[in-house]
Amino acid sequence: MHTEQQTFHGYEIRVTNNPALWHAAICRTNPTLPEIDWVALNIRATSVSSAFEEAKEVINKALGR
Repeated sequence: MHTEQQTFHGYEIRVTNNPALWHAAICRTNPTLPEIDWVALNIRATSVSSAFEEAKEVINKALGR
């Protein structure tokens, strides 16, 4: 399994490749940030860049941006 990660607005995004799709996990790096239930969101995409973009949209929404 291939995994890539990025930090965005205080959250760590980890994107892992399963055979057909990329799955994104979102973890806050600061306990004062809102918790994001990424398991329930089930972020999947056909490319790593799309998975990161979807995760960033989720983070922006959680932060009210």
